[in-house]
Amino acid sequence: MIGHRRGFRKAPSLFLSILLSAALAGTGTFAKDAKDAKEDPRPKRGSLDLGKGKPAQTDAAKIELLNGAFGKVVEAVSPCVVSVNTEKKWSEQDKQMQHPFFEFFGMPNQPGGPEDNSPKRNIPLGGGSGFIVNKQGYVFTNAHVVEGADIVKVSLINKKTYIAKVVGIDKKADVAVLKIKAPGEELPVVAFGDSKKIAIGEWVLAIGNPFGLSNTVTSGIVSAKGRRDQVQQGDAYQDFIQTDAAVNPGNSGGPLVNLKGEVVGINSSIYTRTGGYMGVSFAIPINMAVKVAEDLVYEGKVTRGYLGIGIDNVSENLADALGLASTQGCLVREVMKNGPAAKGGLKEGDIILKVQSVVVQDAADLRNMVADLKPAEKYDFEILRDGKRTTLGIKIGAKPEESETAGDDAVSAPEPDEESGSFLSKKLGIRFGTLDKDARVKYSIPNDQSGVVITGVSDGSSAAENGLQEGMVLSNYKRQADGSFQKVEDPKKLLSVVKTLKPGEKIAFKVFFKGRTDFIALQAEE
Repeated sequence: MIGHRRGFRKAPSLFLSILLSAALAGTGTFAKDAKDAKEDPRPKRGSLDLGKGKPAQTDAAKIELLNGAFGKVVEAVSPCVVSVNTEKKWSEQDKQMQHPFFEFFGMPNQPGGPEDNSPKRNIPLGGGSGFIVNKQGYVFTNAHVVEGADIVKVSLINKKTYIAKVVGIDKKADVAVLKIKAPGEELPVVAFGDSKKIAIGEWVLAIGNPFGLSNTVTSGIVSAKGRRDQVQQGDAYQDFIQTDAAVNPGNSGGPLVNLKGEVVGINSSIYTRTGGYMGVSFAIPINMAVKVAEDLVYEGKVTRGYLGIGIDNVSENLADALGLASTQGCLVREVMKNGPAAKGGLKEGDIILKVQSVVVQDAADLRNMVADLKPAEKYDFEILRDGKRTTLGIKIGAKPEESETAGDDAVSAPEPDEESGSFLSKKLGIRFGTLDKDARVKYSIPNDQSGVVITGVSDGSSAAENGLQEGMVLSNYKRQADGSFQKVEDPKKLLSVVKTLKPGEKIAFKVFFKGRTDFIALQAEE
């Protein structure tokens, strides 16, 4: 037993010796590895083959040629592109209008704060782009860029800024013409292309000042042509070029250019759900813009052709019933008494197929075509009547009350819009209409909500300044002389009430919008 215990006591010593030897051996190996890693040199510069994979099989010469074409276009057109900034003159009225609702009910204009007697600066309204079209200083831009502005400033690529005169505005086509005086300045001028000849898939460049970033160039292709109903702008004349060239706030009014360096359109609007670019942009064809601009420059107003008919698209059912091969053409649903169409022999139920041998695609297409025709001249209209084709020679009239020039705001009395049944009050800067089933669906208005619906708001108006917008419902009103709020019954009666307002007089409205009710007061303008 004693010997056994001694052997057991010796075993731990042997075990510890083995462990110690293993540890020392491991330490030596670790030290050797660390030494080897430290002594391992980095690869020599240039010894590694980085990015040496196989490229795509393309024609390098053609790629360089395309890149060169883009560069030459930008080099030629960019100096012609200008920045357009607008301002509104400050006045005591602006101060009074800061909180008209409080003032309306006899409350302080703005609680707290001492009287501000410091010099007042002009109020910036916004900005956009434009481009110089001749050496005398004429500039094309969008109507919505300069509408409602007291001061328009045009800045060239060399940073020189000039006060511009608004030669004319046509809101229906969203075209405006400006003019600057730049003595001693050799103004660069763009070249116009033919927007009818551009092809879907063709490369185009958009040049402008998005977000104030001057002379920004983006590229894309022509995605579609003849977009007429996709952009909701009231009774505007539309025939847009659709492109995927990036267009953002500030690009409006800038040129859309082909790879020949020719301007084929004026960038005007985008389709968006976020407020920013989403891959769909629209440009006004330069052919349409030039026609409008020339009218503004030479005549001071835009004169459009007029037939005096109510029109509609040809439905599939109607096309089948009439034996038409397609829905191309335009249905005449109404003929105005003593109008050009009536005098020329058009009748209700006629299908207009061609104008001057040019095929009519739909109602919007006919509207644009007739607008481009010269009043007092006769044109051939091919129609289908009772299953037979015939041609009528019709003398075109001038569309009434078509003038939209700078400063021309005088209207004898607001009239209902024949197409929409809405009413326009220039005193308040709003257009409103009947709250019917279609309006409730379009603007998501509950069936138990009464009043009239706002269908448009004029830029720079009292309504715009106080936050009114399309889709809001005016349910009640109160003038300063009224003892309480009165119910809004229909658009015509509301228009009669508004017409009694004197310049400077205020009217308060109970407004419903997106489930919320608010009170907003407006001040009547002259």
